Amino acid sequence: MKLELRLFAGLTCLNEGLRCAGEHDFCVDAPEGISVQGLHEFLKLRPGPLVTVVNAVVAKKDHLLADNDRVGIFPPIAGG
Repeated sequence: MKLELRLFAGLTCLNEGLRCAGEHDFCVDAPEGISVQGLHEFLKLRPGPLVTVVNAVVAKKDHLLADNDRVGIFPPIAGG
């Protein structure tokens, strides 16, 4: 299943087994039925809280992704 990804705030794909390793803006072939949490693990993203937006909507960790989804991932942002 093909996903379009953008990683923000210094996040990059850390899975050296994928062509996108070290990248922050890429397409990836992910396993069918993968969840948001599964995608984080598949990409080997750094540990810690992350916000994931799927097709312009914030998604929970158990949200199942679909072919051609557009996914953005970033650490939570705070400020004032």
